[in-house]
Amino acid sequence: MSMRRLGSFLLLAGATAVLATAAASAHTLTGSHANGLPNTCSKPVGNGKYVIASDFPLQGSLRPLSVQMSQAIKFELKQMHYKIGKYTVQYVSCDDSTAAKGSWDPQTCTNNANSYKSVSNLLGVIGTYNSGCAEIIAPILNRAPGGGIPMISPANTYVGLTKASGVAGEPQKYFPTGKRNYARVAVPDNFQGAADALYLKQKHIKSVYILNDAEAYGLGIANNFQRAAKKLGIRVLGNSKWDSNQPNYQSLYQGIASKHPQSIFLGGIVSNNGGQLIKDKVSVVGSNSKVLLLATDGFNDSATAKDAGSAANGMYVTIGGSDPNKLSNPSGRAFVKAFKKAYHAKTLEAYTAYAAQATLVLANAIKQSNGSRTSIDKHLFNQKFPKGIIGSFKIDSTGDPTLAGVTVDVIKSGAIKPLTLINPPLSLAKAALG
Repeated sequence: MSMRRLGSFLLLAGATAVLATAAASAHTLTGSHANGLPNTCSKPVGNGKYVIASDFPLQGSLRPLSVQMSQAIKFELKQMHYKIGKYTVQYVSCDDSTAAKGSWDPQTCTNNANSYKSVSNLLGVIGTYNSGCAEIIAPILNRAPGGGIPMISPANTYVGLTKASGVAGEPQKYFPTGKRNYARVAVPDNFQGAADALYLKQKHIKSVYILNDAEAYGLGIANNFQRAAKKLGIRVLGNSKWDSNQPNYQSLYQGIASKHPQSIFLGGIVSNNGGQLIKDKVSVVGSNSKVLLLATDGFNDSATAKDAGSAANGMYVTIGGSDPNKLSNPSGRAFVKAFKKAYHAKTLEAYTAYAAQATLVLANAIKQSNGSRTSIDKHLFNQKFPKGIIGSFKIDSTGDPTLAGVTVDVIKSGAIKPLTLINPPLSLAKAALG
């Protein structure tokens, strides 16, 4: 899994000259590239004076997931009649991927972020999906003139974006001004890594081989899982990178098979040639009933079954929080029902409900603000949602949700089926941090 500064026409006495300049230049967009928006953005919907953008990978395997997240944002804004408190808004969906990569692209993330900075009437960015892209965009938005551009992610799970991760400079390097403007509604990876290890323990697994895609998210959660697994006494036979540019992984798995693992853990995203990775696991190491295959939320996507085919059957995939199609709270059930009806969707992708919730978090911050970016940033934090779409939670002072549950799903006949919700003990989640 962005924004420039808000040109507020509601400037209070004593507002800075920078904000005043932006206020004078703010006006309704007339096209997808108006006011400096990236050329990766769609034409706006809604006719407000201010803009909310999303930033997701809209090409490659993650497109179905990203399209639904964009639809969820539009769905919530439409319910508000594109008006948040005193502010009328438009929505644009921006792409941070390329066709060549079939996934998020570092240069596109950089270009998008620099373009967002020039949009004077941009209130906030909902995104990104990929944590690696967030690592690029967050510090650029934080240094935007007039205050950090508010950023709220439905799906970033890499721990270091908000809290110390053991990597030098994290999370401070994402907030070079010293003031935070980034929050998320996704459960951080130390909880998912802990839950994944706990699930293997419950399945009486004694050994595991870990593969990661070397991206911020994939490597991060692989390390979180490794620490938790060792804490639980599960033998870690290795933690290696898979290269998404390789045509196949036969030789990689031949080496792994010689170690006789009871399970294999995948930390990364399916768009990094994950389909082939799963196929070769089954053909070389054995079926998923013989050698358990567990993957993180980067594989909790309809693309996994599509790309891997029958090889995905019987593999387990996890996601922070409750299964999006089985939300038990009234707000969640109402959203799922209404969204499916509005978009004729048979099922929700992993982060559709989270995108809707992220929209509400940003909207609430805007509504409570005085119209300045600094004020919106301030109100991103310490928000309470007792009746949220994804459950009852709070956004804490670091920008993380107070949610810890992780859902384990299984893929059967091409469909993702929920199995159980695991709430890892805080001690294990802390151990996963190292």
